[in-house]
Amino acid sequence: MGAIILAFVFAAALASPVAGYTAESGSAAARNATASSSFDSEVGENIRCHIEQLQQDIALQVGSEKVAFNELLSIFYQERKFAPVWTKRKQINELIRAIEGAEADGLNPEDYHLAEIKRFTSDPPSTPFLQARYDLLQSDALFKLSWHLMNGKVDPEKLDSNWNISNGFNGDGLLWRLQNAIEGDSIAAALEQIRPVHPKYLSLKKALARYRDYESDGGWPSIPAGPSIRHEGDRDERIPVLRRRLEITGEAASLATVDTSFADSAMVYSKELVDAVMVFQRRNGLEVDGVVGPRTLEALNISASQRVEQIRINLERYRWFITKLEPTFIMVNIAGFTIQYVENGALTWSSRVIVGEPFWKTPVFRADMRYLIFNPSWNVPPGILKKEALPSMKSDGGYLSRNGLQVIDRNGNVVDPSSIDWAGYSAGSFPYRLRQPPGVRNALGRVKFMFPNRHFVYLHDTPGKHLFDRSERAFSHGCIRLENPLDLAGVLLGWSPEQIESALSSGKTRTVNLSRPIPVFLLYLTAVAEGDEVLFRNDVYNRDAAVLNALDRSFPYKTIESCTF
Repeated sequence: MGAIILAFVFAAALASPVAGYTAESGSAAARNATASSSFDSEVGENIRCHIEQLQQDIALQVGSEKVAFNELLSIFYQERKFAPVWTKRKQINELIRAIEGAEADGLNPEDYHLAEIKRFTSDPPSTPFLQARYDLLQSDALFKLSWHLMNGKVDPEKLDSNWNISNGFNGDGLLWRLQNAIEGDSIAAALEQIRPVHPKYLSLKKALARYRDYESDGGWPSIPAGPSIRHEGDRDERIPVLRRRLEITGEAASLATVDTSFADSAMVYSKELVDAVMVFQRRNGLEVDGVVGPRTLEALNISASQRVEQIRINLERYRWFITKLEPTFIMVNIAGFTIQYVENGALTWSSRVIVGEPFWKTPVFRADMRYLIFNPSWNVPPGILKKEALPSMKSDGGYLSRNGLQVIDRNGNVVDPSSIDWAGYSAGSFPYRLRQPPGVRNALGRVKFMFPNRHFVYLHDTPGKHLFDRSERAFSHGCIRLENPLDLAGVLLGWSPEQIESALSSGKTRTVNLSRPIPVFLLYLTAVAEGDEVLFRNDVYNRDAAVLNALDRSFPYKTIESCTF
C-alpha cells in the first residue's frame, strides 16, 4: 500500500501514513521523503526518455502533428525539467470533464485517452514508468484537445494543397496558455478561452446537440417514392408521413389534436404544408417552389444520423479558420453559392454567387483584395487556354469570333488569327494570349475585384444574370461571378451610384486601389448556422466524406517501447 501512495503524489489530502511508521517518527518521515524523492526522480527520468525519443522519431518530423503535439509537448516538459505535471486531483477531474465535453464540439473523447486516464485515476499507478505514462497521457490529451479546439483535428492541407491559412508554430501562444493554466489551477477556464466563441460556431454547435436529440429519439420517418406532389389541394397517401417529417425538424407546426392520419382530410396537401415544404427547401438550398419532387424528397429522406455527421464535418471546417478571421473580411461559401462582406464585425452586404463547376472547381484559399478594375478586358487564363480554347481553335475556326476573342502577341499587338498555324502549338509553346476587350460581350461584365493569387481566381460581374435564379450555381471556370457587383464596389470604395456610373460610362478600363487590403476567404461549408436555423447545402464537390474519414480516424498515443511503456 505504501508504494502506491508514494507513486500517487497528487496532494497531501490524498496521502496517508505509510504502513509501519507514525507521524511522530522522524526517521520514518526522513525515509519516506527519501523514497518519495527517489520515486519522483525515476518518474522524471521516464518522462525524459519518452520526450527525447519522441524528438528523434523520424516518422513524426513532418506535418502539423509534429508541431502541435510533439515539439510543444517537448518544450513544455523541458522547461519543467521533466517533472510530473498532474499532481492535483482538481485539475485531473477538470481535464476529464473537458475531454468528455469534446463530444459537444463534434470531436471524439477517445482521441484524448479518456478510458485510460479514467482507469489510471481510479487505480493509481504503482511504478515510476506507469506514473510517467499517466502524466504524459494527460499532458498529451490536454495539448491535443487544445490544438483541436483551436485549429481542428484534421489538417486541411493534407486534404487540399491549396489551403494556405496557417496555424503557426506555437498555435497562437498555446504553450504559454497551457503553462499558465496548470500553474494557475485553471484548466477548465483555459480550455473555454481556447474553444471557438464565434456566434456561427456556437450556433452550429447548438444545432449538433439538437440533431443528436433527433437521432436518439429515432430520427424521422422515410417518405416513400412516388409521383411529385405539386399543388395545394393535391391528394396523396404519403401526406401524413410528410407532415410528421416536417413537424420533427420544425418546418411544420406540431398538431395539438389526436392523430388524424387515417382521416380523409389528412391526405390533402394543405397550404400550411406547402409553406412548410418551402421553408424546408430554403433551409436545404433547394428550389423554393413548394413541389415535393425528386430532389426535395431525397433531402427529406436524409437521416438524422447523416445530418449529425454533416454538422460535425462543418464544425471541424469552422475550427480551421474561425479564429483567424479579422474584424473586416469577405467570405465566399463555395458550397452555399453566397458571398458576405463583414465590416468591423457586422454583416454589411451579401449576395448570391456562381462558382466553378465540378470540372473547374473554385479553389479554397485566403488572399488580400487590393484593387478593382472597371470595364475590364478578359485574358483567357492558362487552364482554360489548355483545356478548352486551344483544342476548340484546332477543330472550330469560328471559336474566336463567336466568343469575341482577340489574339495578342508579346508586344501587345492584335494578330490576325488566320495567320497562325493552330495545329502546331500546345499550351506550353503558344506564344500569344487570347483577350476579350471591354464591352457587353465581355465575360467579366463591368467590374472585377482583384486579390492576386496563383490560381488566377477573382470576383467579377457577368452578363449572364439568368443563372442566379438557379438553386445550385456551379457554372463557372473557377472564378466567382457576383449577382450585384456594383453594390459591392460602392460599399468597398465608399462611392455613390453616380460615381460608379461615371467610372463605367467612359468605356475605358480603369483601375482603382482600395484604401487598405481586405482579406478574402474562399471556403467550402455544407452546413452553416443562421441564428437558430441550420442551413444544409449539397456537397457539390464531394468533399465531405474525406473530412469525415479523417475526423473519425483514431489518434493514437506514441508509445516508446524502450521507455518500458
